[in-house]
Amino acid sequence: MQNQNVATEQKKQTSALRYKAIGLLARREQSRNELQRKLHIKAVENGWIVDLESLLDDLQRLGLQSDLRFSEVLVRSKANVGYGPSRLYQWGVQYGLDRDLVFRQMQEQQFDWFEKALQQKRKHCGWALASSLKERSKQAKYLYQRGFAQEHIYYALDMHPDKQP
Repeated sequence: MQNQNVATEQKKQTSALRYKAIGLLARREQSRNELQRKLHIKAVENGWIVDLESLLDDLQRLGLQSDLRFSEVLVRSKANVGYGPSRLYQWGVQYGLDRDLVFRQMQEQQFDWFEKALQQKRKHCGWALASSLKERSKQAKYLYQRGFAQEHIYYALDMHPDKQP
């Protein structure tokens, strides 16, 4: 009788966590790692004993959670607001994504990182070329912190204002 009660209680706990996971996924895409962390916290807070791996496998099998979809959204959204490849890799690591998955998404979406760096430089620093070494250094540091590579930064800093790429 007690084993039945324990099994019934575990089913209720798993069901509650599944409901929580579906709610999180309905709001936005989540990486498996991120979802696992959030569900683990919920389980620990409530003292629940749930097989999270099995629950996450089910969500993946049903197509509700996908690291591929998450990486697609992450790469597109971050690149479109002015971040470069290095920062995208950092976010991938933060969300527990495979580096190759992030790389493939950047390849598939075919961003012109030179143009992205130039747009970000013009948005943040204006169209004029830096008038001093200090100003140029400041602009380069800004673009570097946004995740652009050295060649992207030089391109953005050296593009004359009246030239359209």
